Formats: sequence, C-alpha cells, structure tokens
Amino acid sequence: MGTDVWPNVFKAALFVSGLAMLGGCSGGGADFTPTAAATSETVQARVDPAPAMANPIVSNPARSDYRLMPEDVLDIYVYQVNDFNRSVQIDGAGNIALPLIGSVPAAGRSVRQVEAEIARRLKARYLQNPEVAVLVKDAVGLRVTIEGAVKKPGVVAVRGDMTLLRALAQAEGFNEVADQGGVLVFRNTAQGRTVARFDANAIRSGAAADPPIYGGDTIVVDESGAKTAWKQFREIVPAVGMFKLFI
Repeated sequence: MGTDVWPNVFKAALFVSGLAMLGGCSGGGADFTPTAAATSETVQARVDPAPAMANPIVSNPARSDYRLMPEDVLDIYVYQVNDFNRSVQIDGAGNIALPLIGSVPAAGRSVRQVEAEIARRLKARYLQNPEVAVLVKDAVGLRVTIEGAVKKPGVVAVRGDMTLLRALAQAEGFNEVADQGGVLVFRNTAQGRTVARFDANAIRSGAAADPPIYGGDTIVVDESGAKTAWKQFREIVPAVGMFKLFI
C-alpha cells in the first residue's frame, strides 16, 4: 500500500473505534434516548412490552368509546332500505349529510350514538323499527408516526388490523443502520404516555408476538452503533485504500 493511503486508513480506523465506543454507550437497551419528537412527551413508564401495551388505545376506532372526528369516513347501512346505504365523510362542522333526515351531528360522538340518532330520526317519520349500522371506514384518529432508522419515515394511515411489522412495511422497512432489536412503540393510554421495546427479528422468527398498532402510536427505530460506525468508515476511507487494505 502506498504511503499516501496509510494516513487516511489510520485516521479512519481511529474514527471508527471512537464511534463504536460511543455506540456502545448510547445504543439499545435501557439507555436508548428517544428522538426529539418523542422526548417532547412525558414518558410515565418504561417497562416490558406486555405490561406497557396492556391498556387499549383510547383512539382505536374498533372500540365502542372511539369519538368520531371531522374527515372520518363512515359507512351507513339501514336494513332493507338499500337506497339509504352509503359512505359519508364528516364535514368540518362535525356533521354528516343523509337523505331524508338531513344533517346529523357526528363529531365527538361514538358510533353507537350516531346509529341511535339516525334510527330515531328515521323512526319519527319514515320507518317503524329501523335497523341502522354505522362502521368507521377511515378514521383520522387512526394515524401512526414512524421515525428513526427506516427507509421512509413519516405518518401513515392505518386501516384494518395493523401490527408492528405491517406498520414498518408501510415505511418501506429498516434502513442499513437500523437496530432491528430496538423498536420502540410510544402510546397514549388511560394511565398516560407509555413506551415498550420490541425485537423485530424475534417477531419474524415467531419467538415473539407481532403486537397490534393503534392510532396515535409513535414507532421509533433505534440506530445500531456498530452499523452506523461501519457506514461512516466506508464513506471516509477512499475506495483505493479499502482495496489495498484487504488484499
């Protein structure tokens, strides 16, 4: 190897060693420090996955206590009145517009309350015993934030039954420096802000369950100190230096 390459390789090796030491001090485990977005919240508990995730999310549209929001989309069904069946969006004022009965308040109410109001209005004028069903087709409250070491961080819409691995797939998976054993899920529960840590590799292998993800959750993927150091090492050492070093 030429004398002009050795100084760069030596400096890079020292740099990587320093990064590895820093990574060992800050990466993974109980020493994980959430991102700025996560630390802006008050974390009341840092516990194992099962206890932290035991309390259902308040904004889960599948729950009877979910309060509807403007821009939520509802499917309305009235038994044996097919012309009434339709999808409607809650407007900015919090109402839905329906034939025959006009504007119905929806925002801030539960699905059951909206069903009861529609049935009451139909019974008052048109049907003897209306059977009404309201389903949440798309909920604004069902949004999940994914950040950290993923290929496409951001906010994703969750439809249907969502799990951690499915949510990560919507972010196009882990990037090259991700610590797949250090995936944190932050959640608002009745007891306050909680966080649990999951190992994606264990979930894939079947050694751990794939936890459900609900609206309002924030998923943060930690970076691996070793992977980050190696990536930076490759960027610093010239390609010719790497070739000569390993032959």
